[in-house]
Amino acid sequence: MIVTTSRDPSSKARRFARAMASFLSLPYVNRGKQKTGEDETWLVVIEDHGNPAGLVKRSLEREEQLNFRLSGETDARRLKMSVPKVAGKGIVALPIAQFFEREWLGEAVPAQGRIIWVAPGNIDFIDEGQAKFRLIV
Repeated sequence: MIVTTSRDPSSKARRFARAMASFLSLPYVNRGKQKTGEDETWLVVIEDHGNPAGLVKRSLEREEQLNFRLSGETDARRLKMSVPKVAGKGIVALPIAQFFEREWLGEAVPAQGRIIWVAPGNIDFIDEGQAKFRLIV
């Protein structure tokens, strides 16, 4: 999976895409006019009036979209390579785990590691106990 932006992205969308790629331990590609590869899965950050507003997951089989409002600022600094896991109630967390193609841990929140914590209405991205950013869905 590769994280990128739409063509001619705003600086906020680029910063968010880099932060998302770093958190998920995925490569970030500055797409520009480049077309997505047929055999690859792409997470494309879409924006509304210059602000990140969603992710479109494009693959050969289908296209899925996750709309959100970003709460707070993102830090685009690279994190250590670590694969995050998803936690939260199954009815809301399982679709998010499938969207990001990550393992679902159930409702238990581990004290250590990189976690995507899913609750009704929001998704928190937590690294070693520290919240990195929140998506309001």
